[in-house]
Amino acid sequence: MMDADFTWLTDHSIEIYKKYAGKWIAVRDEEIVGVGETATEAARQADERVPDGEYILEALDANTDVIYGMA
Repeated sequence: MMDADFTWLTDHSIEIYKKYAGKWIAVRDEEIVGVGETATEAARQADERVPDGEYILEALDANTDVIYGMA
């Protein structure tokens, strides 16, 4: 699951960044299951949707020049 989610994040990094820049996101099964201003907020949403608590938390810097190695 996690390997597929990391691949999904990389493959969709530009569209995810455009939508969620400056936020924290939680990803599980190639889907965003939580979004927040803080990691805690995103995790809280994800915990409600993903009872077993397995997901990736990712911060999306609002002022980045590089997205997953793509300039």
